[in-house]
Amino acid sequence: MIAEELRWFLAVAETEHVTDAAALVGTTQPTLSRAIVRLERRLGTPLFDRDRNRLRLNQAGRVYRRHAQRALDELESAQDRISALLPAPADPLRLACAHSLGAWLLPELLTAYREHAPGHAVDVREGSAAGVLDLLAGGAVDLAVTSPQPSLPGYGWLPLAEERLVLAVPPGHPLAGRTGVGLSELTDGRFVIMRQDVGLREVTCGVFHRSGLTAPVAAEADTVAGILDLVAAGQGTALVPARAATGHPGVEAVPLTAADAYRSVGLTWRRGRPLPPHARTFRVLAGRGR
Repeated sequence: MIAEELRWFLAVAETEHVTDAAALVGTTQPTLSRAIVRLERRLGTPLFDRDRNRLRLNQAGRVYRRHAQRALDELESAQDRISALLPAPADPLRLACAHSLGAWLLPELLTAYREHAPGHAVDVREGSAAGVLDLLAGGAVDLAVTSPQPSLPGYGWLPLAEERLVLAVPPGHPLAGRTGVGLSELTDGRFVIMRQDVGLREVTCGVFHRSGLTAPVAAEADTVAGILDLVAAGQGTALVPARAATGHPGVEAVPLTAADAYRSVGLTWRRGRPLPPHARTFRVLAGRGR
C-alpha cells in the first residue's frame, strides 16, 4: 500500500493532471483524487497548487517528491533482489527490442539471464523504437530494450550502453579517409536518415540540432541496414552506430568531431505497473556491470 501511494503521488507530480495520472497507474480519477487528499491531510499541508484542471507541485510537494522517489527506488530495489532469489515461473519473460539492438546487446543480456534461469522461456518481439513502446504501453511485453530514452511520462529507464555514431560514406567520397568530420561539412544535401517513428532519427536530428544545424535529408529508410545499403549505392551519407557500419560492404566509417554524437541504449518499463518477478530478475541482471 505504501508503494502504491508513492507511485500515485509521483504520477500526479509528473503529469500535473489527475485524469492522466489515473490512466498511467491504472486506477480511476476519483480514487486517485481521494488518495492525494488523504496524503495531504496526513502530512498537514497541501502538496500541489490547484490551477483549474492542473496540479502543480508547491515547495512542500517538491520536498516530498524527492523523498518519495528515493523511498520507492529502495522498495523497488528490495523487490528486485527478492525476485532474483526466486525460481523462474512458468510464464515466459516477455521482451521487446528495437531492430538495431537485437543483433548485439540483446543476446548478451539473454545469455546472462539464461545462466540464472536455464530453460526459462523467453518471448522476444522486435520493432521500431515507437513500436516497442506501443507493445510496452499495451501490456504485450514487460520490458523493452530501446534507444533513445522515452520522452513520454510514465516510463522507467535503466541505461545500458552508449554507442558512438559515425559518418557512413561510400568509398571514394570526398570525406572518406578523414580522421574527423564536423557536421557543418555535410552540406551537399544528400543525407540518408531513418523514417519518422524510428528512434535513430530522433537521435540523429538531436545531434544536428544541438550543433545549430538541420539534417539535410535526401532519403529515408526503415532500418540501419537499409540506410547503409543506400549509402553503399552512392545515394548519400548517414549517421549510424559505429558497430553497424564496421564491415558493411561498400561503406566506410568516418569519425565525427561532435562530442555528443552517440545514442543512449537502455531498458525501459511502464511505471505504475507491477513487474513480474522474472522481469525484475532480468532488470537486475541487465544492470550489473553497467
